Amino acid sequence: MTHLRIAAAVGLAVALSAPPPRAAAQPARPPSLVVILVVDQMRADYIDRMRPHWTQGLERLVSGGAVFEQNAYPYLQTVTCAGHATIGTGSFPATHGIILNAWWRGTRSATCTDDATVRSVPYEPGAETIGHSAKELRVPTLADRLREHSPTSRVVTLSTKPRSAIMLAGHAGLVTWLDDRNIWATSSAFSQAPDPGVQAFVSAHPRSALRDVVWTLPAERDHYSGPDDGVGEAAPLGWTATFPHPLAGAPGTPPGQFDTLWETSPYSDEYLGAMAAFLVERMKLGQRDAVDFLGVSFSALDHVGHAFGPDSLEVQDTLLRLDATVGRLLEAIDRSVGRDRYVLGLSADHGAAPVPEGRQHAGLEAGRLSTAVLAQVANEALVRTLGPGTHVARIEYTQLYLTADANARATQDPHVLDDTVEALSRVPGVERVVRGAGLERQRDATDPAVRAAALSHVPGRSGQLVVIPKDYWLVGAATARGTTHGTYHQYDARVPLVFYGAGIKPGRYADPSTPADLAPTLAEVIGMTMPGADGHPRTAALIGR
Repeated sequence: MTHLRIAAAVGLAVALSAPPPRAAAQPARPPSLVVILVVDQMRADYIDRMRPHWTQGLERLVSGGAVFEQNAYPYLQTVTCAGHATIGTGSFPATHGIILNAWWRGTRSATCTDDATVRSVPYEPGAETIGHSAKELRVPTLADRLREHSPTSRVVTLSTKPRSAIMLAGHAGLVTWLDDRNIWATSSAFSQAPDPGVQAFVSAHPRSALRDVVWTLPAERDHYSGPDDGVGEAAPLGWTATFPHPLAGAPGTPPGQFDTLWETSPYSDEYLGAMAAFLVERMKLGQRDAVDFLGVSFSALDHVGHAFGPDSLEVQDTLLRLDATVGRLLEAIDRSVGRDRYVLGLSADHGAAPVPEGRQHAGLEAGRLSTAVLAQVANEALVRTLGPGTHVARIEYTQLYLTADANARATQDPHVLDDTVEALSRVPGVERVVRGAGLERQRDATDPAVRAAALSHVPGRSGQLVVIPKDYWLVGAATARGTTHGTYHQYDARVPLVFYGAGIKPGRYADPSTPADLAPTLAEVIGMTMPGADGHPRTAALIGR
């Protein structure tokens, strides 16, 4: 199915032949709309790899915007919830409190947005049993501060993931996501009833209309490199590792798998971009006597990247189609708001590692660190020190949590963990083991591994030990396939940072930056500040500064 057919299916007709507009000149007054775009799992090197083939939205941003070429997360746990919270607040996990997508709460693991005190508010039949909110977020987002500064400002954020939409918005706004039952929803933390605009779009454009779509590559494949079946690719149920990819899956695929396959395709991004454009027009965002806020997090690349890896044809095609999706969204904002009336920041929550099996096939070092093996090694060492029993409660990514009793004994005598640290350090693929005790005081450490761990550390939420994998070693389940992220290594940490629009001076900037600079920079453009933020305004890219 072509881009035009999908655009028609969601009611967003555009003229794809229109040339990209020039960068906005310095505005006569502050912009009336702030836009944040996040591309989940977009590595920084994708810009140079894919730019020769972009012709629409992403090309417009990187050619007419301010591109920071040395942008990277300085902390360890580069995952979705932490990254979106960093982008939204301008602070690092040690400050904003969101250390992972989920962490151990003493008796169970809960996600960063789980909130049993609120209820799900669905736009389709059915609902999750637990609601979502930003209650675990410890500092305000840019959107929160905008509402404080201007109570009439409207905040709209969208994603297929609750943690992505919520961490861009903060504590209020029109916040919409696709929940674990694949239902468009919000929660009573944001609204007591479905929003009429979102309801109108969802009702008019059911995803089921795309059930017969087949994701294929274009006949001309000059824009693509590499094999269609890379070593280690792990296609989701219903697909093989090679194109074509029917959204309904191969014959015999369970009907419910359609939602997973739709999310793992560029068509979920197209749908989200069309919803955003619809709400900009319907809610008059940026067209009133107030500064409004739009946040959109595109998640398809993350699903595709996890399955097929960063060098796959699937990732390349997702990025090419995202270029068109972003182009349609920008053109819609141009029409509704005006080309010189909005300022935009684009970044990503994390990158991704190469598929380990692919590197091994090429004779390069790589591997997988099983969390079950790490837990076993740690527990065996603790048994030697503390006696029989289960002393490891949980491992979440790099964080190893002790049971309450083991933690109490380790707190009384730090030497209790000596043997455990030594044993874990000998596991193949482990680079370092860092103790959690006192790590919050090491945010300025000269050792990059310790500093990265400290910037991700929150006492009471983080583990007692931090297991840092070597380059190209992935932490996860023993049965894991495909690839993942979550370390301070460059393939995970380096992501784009691009500013575009009103008040922005286009160019390439070599200044070191982090995604925490995005919110303070946008705040500066609209005449606000982000007190207490870890990031800083990138004033070199601001006109007149």
